[in-house]
Amino acid sequence: MIPAMVRRDFLRALAAAPLAGAQARLDLLIRHGEVLDPSRRWRRRGDVGIRDGKIAAIEDDLAAAPAAEVIDARGLLVTPGLVDLHTHCAWGMTGLSIKADPIAARSGTTTWVDAGSFGSDQAAGFRRFIVEPARARIFGYVHLYANLRNPDVDVVKYARENLRRTAQAALDNRDIILGVKVYVGANMNGRYSLDFLKLGRELGDQFKLPLMVHISFAPPETPQVMELLRAGDVVTHCFNTHTLGILEPDGQVRASVGEARQRGVLFDVGHGAGSFNFEVARKALAAGFPPDTISSDLYDINVRGPVFDLPTTLSKFLHLGMSLEETLLRGTAQPAKVINRVEGLGTLAVGAPADLALLALEEGEFKLMDSQKNVVTARQRIVSRVTICRGKRLV
Repeated sequence: MIPAMVRRDFLRALAAAPLAGAQARLDLLIRHGEVLDPSRRWRRRGDVGIRDGKIAAIEDDLAAAPAAEVIDARGLLVTPGLVDLHTHCAWGMTGLSIKADPIAARSGTTTWVDAGSFGSDQAAGFRRFIVEPARARIFGYVHLYANLRNPDVDVVKYARENLRRTAQAALDNRDIILGVKVYVGANMNGRYSLDFLKLGRELGDQFKLPLMVHISFAPPETPQVMELLRAGDVVTHCFNTHTLGILEPDGQVRASVGEARQRGVLFDVGHGAGSFNFEVARKALAAGFPPDTISSDLYDINVRGPVFDLPTTLSKFLHLGMSLEETLLRGTAQPAKVINRVEGLGTLAVGAPADLALLALEEGEFKLMDSQKNVVTARQRIVSRVTICRGKRLV
């Protein structure tokens, strides 16, 4: 049942649509699909018309409208294009990055966010060689400091000296850089992790830039991390098995984590090769702590498993009992809000960007693996059939 307010908004949007009757030519017409927009809790069978890179109309039947191309979406879900808030697609500091477009074409993931693969000295290259040539949309978080090639340098001093350059790179590229990535974990930055996080906090406060914070192994401890985070900051790898985690040993959410969420701190999955565990996720969901966003942390080591792509990651949350609508919401509209650069991104509103995924919800027995190689048998999985970005089919 469609809520009255949602239906009124939808009808107003249709009335304002640029489609001027059957004579208006569409670039692309998607017919007979089940249109599902999680941001509006709206689901119905219908047709979607696209013109000039925008959604021009959503109606029960657009058969009368001439179109340059028609896609029969019978049996498929027509959803907003998937938005992956944590990937590594910039060829920079990590050396593990992947090309976005080929995977976007097969996965329905129309928007990618690189999570700190590049430093301030590589921001211009990120724009020119990654963002601009791509057919998918690409944004990023800049790493806290530029490439450090001298092992004899005091790393904390070096990071501090780079704060203004890092901030300037983000400010000069606000259209594509969302904030600053900070790696927090003894395995990542040794004993300096808390120092780096404090530097990130200083930068964020001074320049009004949000942080994305990787969490893995203590020290520091979870409360020390959480107290330094503010509304709009993102904690990624929230369902890991590591010592820097969100749960107490009894499975309850740590008090500092709950308080952080109340302040507006966001919690992201960031699956990756080592940072997602079924049991941790199950306990968190049982404790009433779902993720704000579901992301893949896709890079060279895990693209052939256990991650594969964002639809596979989303399928794991279906298996854990999350509804299709709530799962897709965390892979479309909610990460799009974090990006906050393109009006209507992550939705199917008339006038919104024509970024769409045509998804199949398959039934059967499917093996899914977490980062610790635990395997479950899922009864459903999400598979992408067609990816459309900026109004054009990705192939």
